[in-house]
Amino acid sequence: MTSTIFKFTLSAFLSILPVFFYLEASLAQEEEKTYDISLEKTAEIEKDIHKVDDKKVLTETFTIKKGEWVWKILREKGLLKQRDLAELLSVLKKLNKSFQNLDLVHPGEKIIIPLKIVPIAGGLAPEPSLPEKVVPVAALKDLDLENYSVKPGDSLTMLAKDRYDIPPKDMYKEYLDLVKQLNPSIKDPNLIYPGQVIRLPIYSPEIVRKPIVSAVSKKLEIKSDDKAVSKSRKPSAVGHDLAMIFTEIGEEWVQTGRHFIPLKSGGQIDLEAKAFPIINLRNGLMVILDLNNKVPERMEKLIGSSWENYRIVHIAEDEDLRAALDKIIRVCDYPKVFKRGETLGLKGDIGLQISGDWIIRLSQAGSDNAADFAVINLTDSPAFHNSPIIKDYLKGLGVKVIDYPPGQGDMTEGTAEAEMLTGGGDAPALIKSLLDLSGRTFSTAVKIPVYQSQKADFKLIVTADFFLKVKGSDAIIALTVLGPEVISFLKEHQFSVLSLAGEKEPLAIVSKTLEFIGVPFDTGPHDFMAAKRDDARNIRLSLPGNVFSDQDGKPVFATPLSLPREIAVFLSQRGYRILVLSFS
Repeated sequence: MTSTIFKFTLSAFLSILPVFFYLEASLAQEEEKTYDISLEKTAEIEKDIHKVDDKKVLTETFTIKKGEWVWKILREKGLLKQRDLAELLSVLKKLNKSFQNLDLVHPGEKIIIPLKIVPIAGGLAPEPSLPEKVVPVAALKDLDLENYSVKPGDSLTMLAKDRYDIPPKDMYKEYLDLVKQLNPSIKDPNLIYPGQVIRLPIYSPEIVRKPIVSAVSKKLEIKSDDKAVSKSRKPSAVGHDLAMIFTEIGEEWVQTGRHFIPLKSGGQIDLEAKAFPIINLRNGLMVILDLNNKVPERMEKLIGSSWENYRIVHIAEDEDLRAALDKIIRVCDYPKVFKRGETLGLKGDIGLQISGDWIIRLSQAGSDNAADFAVINLTDSPAFHNSPIIKDYLKGLGVKVIDYPPGQGDMTEGTAEAEMLTGGGDAPALIKSLLDLSGRTFSTAVKIPVYQSQKADFKLIVTADFFLKVKGSDAIIALTVLGPEVISFLKEHQFSVLSLAGEKEPLAIVSKTLEFIGVPFDTGPHDFMAAKRDDARNIRLSLPGNVFSDQDGKPVFATPLSLPREIAVFLSQRGYRILVLSFS
């Protein structure tokens, strides 16, 4: 909750209100209706009529329960949406004169709540309120924001209307445009999907009103311009690095303006975001970073007792980025944080084993969030970064890989397109490609007279699908069926024979052909590392296929997979020519 453009001098009671609650109450657009009520006690239980100055007040006696405080009760009863909040608070104080401090109420105490306030007929006219000054939504540079996770059935228009009660003229002229500016991924306000995290401006049109004269604000203020502290300690040098990393993860980093934290016991704590940056996590937690190690333990306990969603992390001056990051991640309540050495495995045709300094599950299993995992590595040099093209591929799978600090190693490396070779759509075309790549001379559909009797009354002629020389001898690759007797007869006449009749698997054809013609090859699966560093912090890809060298000595990767573009480019960047094995 960051501060808004206007500042108000409020009573100790009002100081416990978040700023946007007060503004929301001040700006309700409906005029209060006038009711004809008598000065008789009503038939409703514990509801009375009181006369306060020149007004009739319909009241209810309320018993405080554990965990409740005054502003919470008023909000739950819808009273903070009345037009004149100052009048409500003034009447509230006069109805409860026995209370020394409305901020401090205890379970079991009874408090009189004003439900309706109307002027007595013929009484003095109410004091005119100060003119309102309405500021357009788009003009609010320090507008408060909240991260909202879209639920099934949500629409952007209904969300804004239900949460902030926005007038239609502001909704369609300004608010939805502002939402689109804050969320570039939203092109159409009507198209949002469950699990999507969107940034919503907290709508509360600004009005300057006459303050309560008796206001004495209790504020516990922590400033960054403490001269004694500034001489002995500078803000932690890791602040900038932390901001870069958490922004990359997709969390909101707040380091401008002031942050007000209301306390249930009364008063508020005021933090300068420049000295005490805040990480607004998508899971609703607010992590305050004490970069000066200056927040007293008493303050921390006060915040913790008032708000369950706040965490404070103290960063000592001599702590490095790794230690600071480890501290913060431990308090973020992420669904899972993998220990160093643990691997994240992703199932599929392409095997993926991911390891890093930190692997964070950002959302629960089955979520549709854009990024489900974040992998963070602190490196000494950009030369040890993961391949950018593999990062792009993983991003599409919901895994954000962050190598820090960034550098030239994060630029697109080498070729931008893969060198793809086609194996053809059938066995003859695939064999032809293999023979061409290996530099073998061959003929097709050759009729070979294998045997002829002396009287020339008997001839054995075999049609060779492929005829070539292997190690100086005649060789035949047959795709049609040759009987055992014919094959035996050919071998007796010094022919080498490879029969591939009936073979349907492209990879098997590759293996058998390469072996037959004497080309060495490695069978898969083959492992490729995305970074030039140790296996404990790397991305391992496992791909099925055979690897052999063409006639120029370049490695060829023959795979039956339909490789994603990123993987094909990655292999090309490492010098591989890719032979696609696909039969129609």
